[in-house]
Amino acid sequence: MKGKFKILLASGDDELSIPGPFEVRFGGEYVHRRLISHLTDYKRGKGIADKKCLEYRKRYDLDYSQYITGIIVFPAVLPQIVDNPENYIPSKIPQHNVLIAAGLHPDLMEELIKKAATRGCRALIAPKENPAWFDSHFEKKIKKLCMTYGIECVFPRPFCALEKSGQAFIDEFLKAFRLGRPQFEIKVNHRGIIEDVLVESSAPCGATYHVAAGLIGVKKEEAVEVANKLWHCYACLASSKIDMEIGDSVMHLAARINLAAIKKAVEKSDWEGNE
Repeated sequence: MKGKFKILLASGDDELSIPGPFEVRFGGEYVHRRLISHLTDYKRGKGIADKKCLEYRKRYDLDYSQYITGIIVFPAVLPQIVDNPENYIPSKIPQHNVLIAAGLHPDLMEELIKKAATRGCRALIAPKENPAWFDSHFEKKIKKLCMTYGIECVFPRPFCALEKSGQAFIDEFLKAFRLGRPQFEIKVNHRGIIEDVLVESSAPCGATYHVAAGLIGVKKEEAVEVANKLWHCYACLASSKIDMEIGDSVMHLAARINLAAIKKAVEKSDWEGNE
C-alpha cells in the first residue's frame, strides 16, 4: 500500500538566523527536528528519542526512508517579498506524488507547487505550525492553484489535527503511513494496570509513540496525567504565539488534541471492560 507513494519534503533551513530590515524568517525546525526523524525512524534528521521509545517503535515498520524521494531546503531568511521566486526553486525536483511543505515562504510555496505539478504531484500537505507561515487568505489562493493542477490539498493546524477529509489520495496516504490525529488503544489488566498501548494513528512529529511507550505499566486512573507529562517531555515545536484566526496558540491546540486522544482511549477501555 505504501509503495504507490513518493514523498517530497520542503522547508526553510533549520539554522540560527535573525532577519534584518525588510526580511522574514521561515525556519525548518519542525521538519528537520521532528518530521524527518519520525518518517525515517530517527535514521535521519536532528530529532532524538529515548531508548524506551525507540524500543517500542520496533514493533511497527516506521522507517519510511525508501518512500522519500527528496528534501528541498530553502534559505531560512528571505526578503518579505521575494522577487523572481522561481530562482530559488531547483531546476530539477524529484518525481513525487505527495508534497509536504512546512516552514516555507509563501512566495516560494506558490512557485514550488507550479513546479511540483510537472513532476507528478497529486497531493499537497501544508501544515500551519506557526501563524506567521501563512493566513487563511493565502490558503484560499493555494487551494485555487491546486485545483487548477488537479492537486488535492490540506492545511492542518497543527499537523496533528489532520484527519481524513474525503480527498481519496490524501486519505489513503494517511492510512498507509499511520499519520494524523493521534489515536490510541490501551489494554488494561484486571488490576487496572496498562499492559499495552497500540498506536492506530500518530502525530507526524512522532510524539504519539513516545507517549504510548511511557504509558505501559501505568495505572489506568493515572494515564491522562502521565500522558500529558510525557507529551510535554517530547517538546512540541508548534508556535506558542497567539494565532489571531483561532484566538489561541497552535501549541495549545496541539496539547488539547493529544490530551483528547488519551482521554478517548481511557474511556474506550472502560467501555470494553464492562462488556
